[in-house]
Amino acid sequence: MSDLFGGLPDSVSLERQVEAVRRELSMRRRVYPRWVENGKMTERQAAEEISVMEAVLLTLANVQALQRRKESAA
Repeated sequence: MSDLFGGLPDSVSLERQVEAVRRELSMRRRVYPRWVENGKMTERQAAEEISVMEAVLLTLANVQALQRRKESAA
């Protein structure tokens, strides 16, 4: 996969992924209301896109928790 994007690392740490999703979610919560106001998206679209990113964050948090349990059991 890294060949497709010019030398990006093959993996990105889980912590880094969680940080990126949190930033994205924060940005969406800040920007989407203006986009709705300006007619760039509907309230429903905004809510759905925010919900999707919240689900991604929850998934990553669950993976982190599993990973921590596995590491502490070892």
